[in-house]
Amino acid sequence: MITVKQIPPELTYDIRHIVLRAGLPRESCFWETDRDAFHLGGWLGVRQVGVATFQPEADPDAPDRPAYRLRGMAVLPDAQGQGVGALMLLSGEDRVRRLGVFQLWCDARIGAAAFYRRYGWEAYGGVYTIPTAGEHYRMKKTLGKTAVCG
Repeated sequence: MITVKQIPPELTYDIRHIVLRAGLPRESCFWETDRDAFHLGGWLGVRQVGVATFQPEADPDAPDRPAYRLRGMAVLPDAQGQGVGALMLLSGEDRVRRLGVFQLWCDARIGAAAFYRRYGWEAYGGVYTIPTAGEHYRMKKTLGKTAVCG
């Protein structure tokens, strides 16, 4: 059974490190913005296998518009493709919507872009490189006023 619940930032660090920051110091997984964000954890049964962070941050291309940034979304490799990422994404979108914000954006790794597109996210701009994380697309989604799940 898949479950998603809010977690403290400390419960994001191990999965961020394994999936997103392998080879970098563990401290690279501690972000100054964690204290202003909400964090979701995804579980398969009793095992935590995923994390996602949603932080209030305007889209750089629309700085006057309230938005949230999805950052640090990761699912352990052996748990990918089982719906954990989808449930964390949809749960986070619903929470952002309930906060009265209807714009989301992220820096998506090239390999994750198809996943986000399945849930209505759109890439804009060209491919760019983040030195510690490789090639990315900037992606965004405008949320409707009606919840998708829960």
